[in-house]
Amino acid sequence: MVISLDHFAKNLSLNVATLRKKRSLTQSKLAELSGATRASIALIESGSANPTMEVLVKISRALQVSLDELLSYPVADCALIAAADVPVEKKGKRGVEIRKILPDKKGSAGIDELRLESGAIFAGTPHVEGTREFFTCTEGEFTVTVLGKPFVVKAGDVLNFPGDKPHSYKNNSRKPSRGFSVILFHY
Repeated sequence: MVISLDHFAKNLSLNVATLRKKRSLTQSKLAELSGATRASIALIESGSANPTMEVLVKISRALQVSLDELLSYPVADCALIAAADVPVEKKGKRGVEIRKILPDKKGSAGIDELRLESGAIFAGTPHVEGTREFFTCTEGEFTVTVLGKPFVVKAGDVLNFPGDKPHSYKNNSRKPSRGFSVILFHY
């Protein structure tokens, strides 16, 4: 599919005007912050400009967004996922539950809520090469073992480890334990 330059000009126009207003900036102030002229900002917002890459980079920096965000179609991409529709996996014979906090597999991250009954053990599956995992214990206590080395993770602690290596979780408390795992693929 070929996308016309008019498509990008329209997106740029809407995005620059919207982002500028959300930041309570005048066209003159955005021009000052970006090093562009006020006339250039006005032309971009009207959709009739053909800015150079240098101008686009300066404006994206001044608005603190990526070039992709400046040129992409402005959409409120929202989805409410009812609790009953959030995927929950029960692992093993006793007491391991994983709830997908990011149920839509978009992007390069995952967040899982891990609940283990007292004494339960969950063997994590190593992820793709270069993955980092950040595990935060929110209730109880876990022993997270990475490459055979155990780490005791108590409520409030965060363990940062290579998610592409063998790892497991064990609930050390007498009550259910809970934590969140943030997985960053190709960290």
